[in-house]
Amino acid sequence: MEFSVFRQVLIRALGHMQSIVERRATLPILMNVKIEVKDNLVLSATNVDLELVEHVVADITLGGKVTVPVHMLYDIVRKLPDDAEIKFKQTGDQLVVSSGRAIFKLPTLPAENFPMMAGAHLTTKFTMTTGDLAHLVNQTKFAIPTDDVRYHLGGIYFHITDEGKNKMLTAVATDSQRLALCSASAPDGSVDMPSVILPRRVIGELSKLLEDANVDDVTIELSDTKARFTVGPATLTSKLVDAQYPNYRVVIPKGNDKIAVLNRKQFISAVDLVSVASVDKAKTVQLTFSMNKLVVNASSADNGTATQELDIEYNGDDTFTIAFNVKFLLDIAGQVEGDKMQLAMQDPLSPTVWQSTNKKTDCLFILMPMRI
Repeated sequence: MEFSVFRQVLIRALGHMQSIVERRATLPILMNVKIEVKDNLVLSATNVDLELVEHVVADITLGGKVTVPVHMLYDIVRKLPDDAEIKFKQTGDQLVVSSGRAIFKLPTLPAENFPMMAGAHLTTKFTMTTGDLAHLVNQTKFAIPTDDVRYHLGGIYFHITDEGKNKMLTAVATDSQRLALCSASAPDGSVDMPSVILPRRVIGELSKLLEDANVDDVTIELSDTKARFTVGPATLTSKLVDAQYPNYRVVIPKGNDKIAVLNRKQFISAVDLVSVASVDKAKTVQLTFSMNKLVVNASSADNGTATQELDIEYNGDDTFTIAFNVKFLLDIAGQVEGDKMQLAMQDPLSPTVWQSTNKKTDCLFILMPMRI
């Protein structure tokens, strides 16, 4: 095997590969990237549950295939000059990597032993824009639990919903304290798709591919057990979370009649500012609503009290106080699109609904208050 490739072409693909591969794996070959040279250069990485295959433009001299430690190769390429040309040549049980006067000899393992994810019968196939899929993912992924205890909540739930006469592709994530829901018009061919839970890990890798994408569309293939995303030269395949997603609609309140409309950026700035006085374990802030005024307040025995007032639109006649976890509150406000957002409340302990006042957006967020 012998080929050469420019550093700026290779570094992006290796960046995707090294984030999938575990630094410590039960099998040494799982810490390697598979390099296969045919008509072009094909890189493959896997952690058994997740697999990425990416095609890279290269100058091919001699075909072949081998595996090498991906993190070492990535570190080498990362530290080379941007315009470097990198040459690869397999010699016995080593892969010689050279650029200019620098030469590296990497240990190899046989490509035949590299585990590839078994092909699944992917029953649904459709295409949507990378922008639409990125929007669904980016608006909801923050609400995925970071622990592994709640296995059934460990990802984004993608499914088809009916909104009047329209079919929508809907993404939902929740950690029980907050819920994010975002929808887009169902792409052609998607209306019969199975409802699936994409694991947190694949969501992270998919986000990177969509962010780096230089193509307009992504092809999505699904079965009851696996999902596959093709974004330009990269194909990401993943197992799905094997669990039943809870009926999230029962926690979306319908009767929240206390409505406040706020300037989103002013609100974020006020919450962030007064939170310096909140040093308790829960890190809470209190919001007190009255006629067209909001008082944001935080206090602690050691740091005293911080207060800021904001002009708002509010339909309530009586003063109403509710408390939230600072981080969760800023996460939600940061996800709402547009300059203004609407907050719908019922009482100090019931779920609150947050969404943009811009009716063109199809996202809403649920946040549970803290007990005062």
